[in-house]
Amino acid sequence: MIAPTTPADEAARLESLYTLDVLDTPADPRFDRVVKLARHVLGTPIAYIALVDAKRQWFKASVGLCGMVRETSRDESFCGHTILEDKPLVIPNALEDERFFDNPLVIGEPYIRFYAGYPLKGPDGQNVATLCVADSAPRAFSDSDLGTLRQLAELAEQELNLVGVITAQQELLETRNALIASQQQLARELAEASVYVRSFLPERQVGIDDPIRFDYQFIASSQLGGDLLGYEELDDDHLAVWLLDVTGHGVGATLLSISVGNTLRNGTLPGGPCDPAGVLRELNRAYPMERNNNKFFTMWYGVYQRSTRTLRYASAGHHPALMGTPDGASQRLGSPGLMVGAVADADYETESVVVPEGARLYLFSDGLYEIRGGADDAMLGLTGICQIITAPHPPETTRIQHVLQQARGYLGPDRTFTDDVSILEVEFAR
Repeated sequence: MIAPTTPADEAARLESLYTLDVLDTPADPRFDRVVKLARHVLGTPIAYIALVDAKRQWFKASVGLCGMVRETSRDESFCGHTILEDKPLVIPNALEDERFFDNPLVIGEPYIRFYAGYPLKGPDGQNVATLCVADSAPRAFSDSDLGTLRQLAELAEQELNLVGVITAQQELLETRNALIASQQQLARELAEASVYVRSFLPERQVGIDDPIRFDYQFIASSQLGGDLLGYEELDDDHLAVWLLDVTGHGVGATLLSISVGNTLRNGTLPGGPCDPAGVLRELNRAYPMERNNNKFFTMWYGVYQRSTRTLRYASAGHHPALMGTPDGASQRLGSPGLMVGAVADADYETESVVVPEGARLYLFSDGLYEIRGGADDAMLGLTGICQIITAPHPPETTRIQHVLQQARGYLGPDRTFTDDVSILEVEFAR
């Protein structure tokens, strides 16, 4: 017996074989059909597809090898010789061939005498496998038979090189399904988070008998937003109102805004909630941007005292609030100051104003006026939104509804808000 030699490009050939990822895989009907067809058309009792590994030949599909194991030694294989050439190997009678006459597969089961094998190439042209037919009796093999074997080998080779494509498609489909499931789960979690965020928004109080009435709108630019507004009765004489705007959008901004909202609602700030500048100073100490993923926020915070009709307020990087009075006058309240969390030990100043009966206070985020529209794509700006807020509005809408309608009209029909939009109205009815 003469063992097959090792090709000079064996390393590249094995790499090509392993890239197919076919070795030691379960039976595949596509390859089973090819070997059954080969046996039937060429009239041989044995047909098989063998992959030639480093030390073995492994049968991907076979017929007629009753009781034979799925692999044999490469040194004993016929196919180890077949892959050495780019042409078929035909052995009419193995007993008369010095390479095979004493081969264990010849002198023992399955007693091969006739063999014809055709090399199969991998995707980069390396001979990695064979399509073979065999018989336990010697036989001749005509040119027509060789042509048939070649055509069947081309079919087997095509199926072999499709394995990677099919596997990739299956993996892509599995990845797609996993991604869809993940997106659905994320959508459910974001929906739950959105409900939780909106639970922080206060109840509206617009009854005609309330001495102080509230109305607001909150529009997130994504499913979650970084704005938060609120008002809270601190005691029988003091009412706090605020609006904060975290830099950025999405989950990170929302987490920070909710954390700040919890701090305000729980009343855990040193010094208490009635000193606006003190509240901003303590929030600045509690939420430094280096401990919050480099996020900071702007905020307007005010405290109204009923007994004196005095509104004390302070601003941290936020634009002024707007107070309109029944006589048509308006006043901007607040100096911008430094954002909360941006600079350690930042200081803030409390200002105050006496609130006339019937006055309305408006807090809003910059997403309401940093919008562009019109023929020149100009920004609406703070002055523009203040004019909209103070202008008369139709009786069939609330003032906030009218403001949002006007802002959307400024954007134009093909645009939407790209930032979170919040607006809070506090009406001091009496």
